[in-house]
Amino acid sequence: MFTLNDIMQGNADRFRIQSSLPLEPQLLFHSAHHDSRQVEAGDLFVALKGARVDGHSFLPAVARAGALGALCTQPSNDLPVRFVQVIVPSVVEALQATARVRAQRQKDTIFIGITGSNGKTSTKDAVAAVLSRKAATLKTQASYNNEIGYPLTLLRLEPQHRYAVLEMGAQWVGELAGLCRTIMCPNWAIITNVGAAHLEFFGSPERVLLAKTELVQALTPEGIAILNYDDVNVRAMSAKTSARVLYYGCSEGAEVRAQDIGGDILFGHSFTLTYHGRRQHVRLRLPGEHGVTIALAAAAAGCAAELPLDEIGATLEKLLPTKGRGEIKSGPRGSILIDDSYNANRQSILAIARAMRETGGMINQAGRRWAVLGDIFELGPYAQTEHYATGEALAETVDYLLAIGEQARYYVEGATTAGMPQQHAYYFSADPENETQLEAAKRAAADLLMHEVHSSDLILLKGSRGMRMETMLDMLA
Repeated sequence: MFTLNDIMQGNADRFRIQSSLPLEPQLLFHSAHHDSRQVEAGDLFVALKGARVDGHSFLPAVARAGALGALCTQPSNDLPVRFVQVIVPSVVEALQATARVRAQRQKDTIFIGITGSNGKTSTKDAVAAVLSRKAATLKTQASYNNEIGYPLTLLRLEPQHRYAVLEMGAQWVGELAGLCRTIMCPNWAIITNVGAAHLEFFGSPERVLLAKTELVQALTPEGIAILNYDDVNVRAMSAKTSARVLYYGCSEGAEVRAQDIGGDILFGHSFTLTYHGRRQHVRLRLPGEHGVTIALAAAAAGCAAELPLDEIGATLEKLLPTKGRGEIKSGPRGSILIDDSYNANRQSILAIARAMRETGGMINQAGRRWAVLGDIFELGPYAQTEHYATGEALAETVDYLLAIGEQARYYVEGATTAGMPQQHAYYFSADPENETQLEAAKRAAADLLMHEVHSSDLILLKGSRGMRMETMLDMLA
């Protein structure tokens, strides 16, 4: 929650207020939203101007929904008398300034920023679950991790929150440093990994590393940098921070470590969690080796918060995959479907594909592994190379490949060049910007699966967010 006074303090003389009622600085807003469909009674609407949609056109609608006011650049006259319009030169800058004021008032809260190329959202959910065992914890909704989502999350702070787990994404060098400088710098930082994400914007893998390092560089000496020891690029970030370093991983150098790893890689590893001589057995329900990494990051945060190891272990055992991120579901004709449809890059595709290859558990030796993949976005000049390299690696991990989209043709080229039989690789051409064409391609792929899949098979569904691969779930039901 936050007040009108927070907006006024954050924006000093860069605002004016339009309302028919007397000014009430202590007017309390429950939360802030930039999506008019999410606005409820007592909220503030953040009227953003996008390339296709202007939020100002929704001011009457959010007023009817019970919003108390709006942050905007152009006031509307067709609104109830009680509705408060805070008019500013830049809505985004005003939102960030308000969040900064609100966060500064939260003196007893430890803020934890999480970044990396893969696994941010799942790690955020796992960390929040562990820290909630100790005290009230706020976490980022969905994947609200950019210059808009980050301040929106901070405006949901309540006085009782002792931890705030904040997902922080970046698409260019300087973005994370900017979020820390202009809004709020976390007390702790968790780095998951560094891979080939958003190359279209960064320009090179080296610049991805520079961008992710900014979060640990921003920490004060009183902070904690929680680093994935198993990722050599993340491990090296220890030299770039003045904060205390806490390593997590499966390697011997990790302070928070997984040992004696066993169980089923797809349906959940078991391992012994160790920290400073203490040991705790854990049986996960998260898929893949990356599930262990996610659990270890959460365990490290719990150790930093001085939670007992048995409480940390008990929480880890209750974790389930975040929606669209490795969920195990029923597939067509009695098969098993892995819904990892939320997003994709080469590293995340290959991680879940390795889990499919190595799993024993619920499928027999006759079971076949199908990868249904959409395009990977935001790769720029690296698009062909990344898709091709993904296909090459998939030839060793899956039996069949269904590729959907425009760049997806290079999955097939890479896979067949690496030895996958031509008759096992299918390409369904579609322009991702043409919804009708894209859905038709998905339908054709789904029809093939409905006819060819056996009850002992595994199916992976994955692609970039813009491919909306989750629409295939109903087709495969």
